[in-house]
Amino acid sequence: MEFNLLIHQVVHWLDHLPFEQPTPDISKAGQACALKRRRSLKLREPRKRRYPASPPRSRDENSQDSTSSEMLPSTPGKKRAHGDDTNLDNEQTPRAETMSTNRHPLDNPPDLGLRSNASSFASRSDASVSRDSKRSKRSQSPTKLFPMYGPEGQRLIRDALSTTAPRQSLPSSLSELIQDINDISRGFSIIPQSMKAALDQHLKNTAPLDRLHGFMFFEDTNSIKDLDESLDWASAREVLRRALRIADRSGQCSQMLSDESAWNNMVHTPLLELFARDMYSCTNQELLDFISCTTTNVDSAYHRFPDTASRVDYVLRFIPERDPTFHAPSDVMAPCFNWTSDRLLQQYPLAFSIETKRYGGNTAKGEQQMGIWHAAQWEFLISRTGSVATNKLEFLPGVVVQGHIWSLVITTRSQAITTVLCSVEFGNTSSVIGVLQVIAGLRRLRKWSLEILWPWYKENLPGLCQL
Repeated sequence: MEFNLLIHQVVHWLDHLPFEQPTPDISKAGQACALKRRRSLKLREPRKRRYPASPPRSRDENSQDSTSSEMLPSTPGKKRAHGDDTNLDNEQTPRAETMSTNRHPLDNPPDLGLRSNASSFASRSDASVSRDSKRSKRSQSPTKLFPMYGPEGQRLIRDALSTTAPRQSLPSSLSELIQDINDISRGFSIIPQSMKAALDQHLKNTAPLDRLHGFMFFEDTNSIKDLDESLDWASAREVLRRALRIADRSGQCSQMLSDESAWNNMVHTPLLELFARDMYSCTNQELLDFISCTTTNVDSAYHRFPDTASRVDYVLRFIPERDPTFHAPSDVMAPCFNWTSDRLLQQYPLAFSIETKRYGGNTAKGEQQMGIWHAAQWEFLISRTGSVATNKLEFLPGVVVQGHIWSLVITTRSQAITTVLCSVEFGNTSSVIGVLQVIAGLRRLRKWSLEILWPWYKENLPGLCQL
C-alpha cells in the first residue's frame, strides 16, 4: 500500500514540475516575479507537499538511509532553522556538483541562482586554500628543514663553521677558501688598481656613504694591455658605470620588496654578466661561463630524498672546447657530464651553483635547496668516478643570495651523509663597493673551479678523462 502511495506521489510531483524554467534575472524585478511564481505554485499543492519540492522520504526505517540519500535535494535551503545547529561544524567546503548515476535527470531540478552562488563561493574557498597552502610552505620553520632522511642511510644535515673552536678538522684547501672569503667580506683586495682613479672621482662628485681604503685595491698587472680599446672586455670606467647601475637597481628592488624574478632580471644577471664576460681577470677565464637554469630539474636517478628535488637559479659551467689543452675522446657518443635532466645542459660539466631568494626570503630554505642540489651532485660524481676519486674533492662550494646579500655555502660528503656548512656572507649589492665585493668573491670561486675542479674533471670524469 505504501509503495503504491509513493508511486502516486511521484507521478503527482512530476505532473506539477515547471518544465519551462525562467532564465535567472539578477534584477530586483526578476527576483520578485520568481518569488511570486514559487509562492503561487506552493498554494496549489497540498499542505504537506508545499515544502520541500522533492518527494517525501519513506517512513520505512529499514530503508531510511538509502531512500533519503537519493531523495534529498542537492542544494541547501535558503534558511536554516535556528535550533538546527547539530551539523553546523561538519559542513564541507562547497564543490562543483556531480550527477549521481542512480539519480534521474529530473529527480532534483537545480536552482540556477543557488548553484551560481555556491560555485562562486567554492572558487573563492579553493583560492583561499591555495593561498594558505603556499603561505604555509613559504613560512616553514627553519627547524623543520634539517635534518632530511632518505633510503639507504641518506641524510642531509646542517653544521656550523666555528672560528674559535672548530668541531672538525677542515681540509687545508677549504680553510684557505674560507679565509679568503672572510678577507673579501672585510674589504681586502676587492677592487682592481686600474679602477682607483675613476672610483675616487665618482666618490668625490657624489659624496656617498662609501669610503675607500688602500687595502681595498689589488694590483691587476696581469691584465691585457690597451683594455680601453678592446671590444672583448669593458674598460675601468665602463665597469664602474655598470656597477653603479646594479647598486641602484638593487636599492629599487629592496625598496619595492620585489619578487625573486625581478631581482634575477634587474640585479643578479647583470652582475654575473659583468663578472663572467666583461671584467678581465685571468687568461683562461673564458673556460667558465654562467647560464640561467630556473626550470632545470635534478635527474631522478641522483635524488635520494622523499622531498621534491630542488632547483637553482644559475650554474657556472665549463666549456671544454675553450681549453686548448683538452682533447675530447672520440668514442663519446652522448656525453653526460652533470646530474641534471636537461639533455642539452648535460653536455657541460658544472662548476658551482647559485640559488637566489627575494629580499626578506628564507635563507635557511636556500641552504636546504643548495644542500639537496649538492647531494645529487655528490651522487652523480660517486656513480661516475667512484668514492675514492670523489673523496679527493673534499668539498663543493655554492652561493645563496638573499636580496642584495651574497653568501658562500659549503657541502661535504661522508659515506651517505651530506653536510651543509652555515653560509658565510661575502658581499652586498646595496653599494658600488659592495657590488665589486661580490664580484671579488665570485672571482675566488672561479679560481677554485679552474685550479681544482676542472683538473679533477679531466682526470676522473668519463668522457673528459683520457683513459
